[in-house]
Amino acid sequence: MLDLDDTTTIQANGTSLAMVEQGSGDPVVLIHGGVSDLRSWTGQISALSKIFRVLCYSRRYHAPNAPIPPDQPDTFQTHVDDLAALIDRLGAAPTHIVGHSWGGLIALVLASQHPDMCRRLVLIEAPTVSVHLQIPPKPLQLLKLFLSNPKLAFSIAKLGAGTFAPAEKAFRKGHDKAAIAHFGRGVLGDQTFEALSEERYQQVWENRGPDRAQALYHGFPDLRDAQLSRVTMPVLLLGGSSSPVVFRRLNDALADRLPDATNRIIPNASHIVQEDAPDEVNVEIVGFLQR
Repeated sequence: MLDLDDTTTIQANGTSLAMVEQGSGDPVVLIHGGVSDLRSWTGQISALSKIFRVLCYSRRYHAPNAPIPPDQPDTFQTHVDDLAALIDRLGAAPTHIVGHSWGGLIALVLASQHPDMCRRLVLIEAPTVSVHLQIPPKPLQLLKLFLSNPKLAFSIAKLGAGTFAPAEKAFRKGHDKAAIAHFGRGVLGDQTFEALSEERYQQVWENRGPDRAQALYHGFPDLRDAQLSRVTMPVLLLGGSSSPVVFRRLNDALADRLPDATNRIIPNASHIVQEDAPDEVNVEIVGFLQR
């Protein structure tokens, strides 16, 4: 795994962001998901840097950056603005962007707001729940989704009731370890969560602050009116075959909304697709970006 001591620091949008830059060629920005940091791309940086200029950073409030202050919301748009400022500061536009989970959602929204900054997108199981529903959802919204797409509606309801709700409850009680367990088991599955190495779990623990803030202050952005029609660049949607079915259904629904999207499933991978199957993911990314 990458050593955080090997990172450099860049100023963007009024904050300091740790990053790693390797290689030359067309730029590729890597954006990690929740309870993670730039170390989650350990399996991609070296391989991709043989062909591309790889720009991998830890998002605001994620290690080794300054942690989020207690009782402060973690607003989604701030992360989108951070990404735009980072790309501008590095002179990387237009750039390819690869985002995992929450990072994929950030990449998608950036592409809808600043399409000129993006060449191609690779979105790995972006949680696009709020494209369909306000979070927390209102009963009528959920009913309408059940009528139009019952499988997606059921999987979203299951994720909310079985993962997000108990994690939020635990965070509110100050039981961070229990909250992380609810979240990890719900998103990764029991087997994958139990199999996390001590080092990987430590990364989860170090980066729990932003997830706590999102849970306590409803950090999901309302994307029902997002201008996804502006995301006209090619998009590769990746999912793991062992990941909860909700992510595959979200990818399917997103593919229907985007004008140029390709869907791929990586065998034997959970929600942390790029960590479980780095070689397969790298092949997909390189092939797509060079197409």
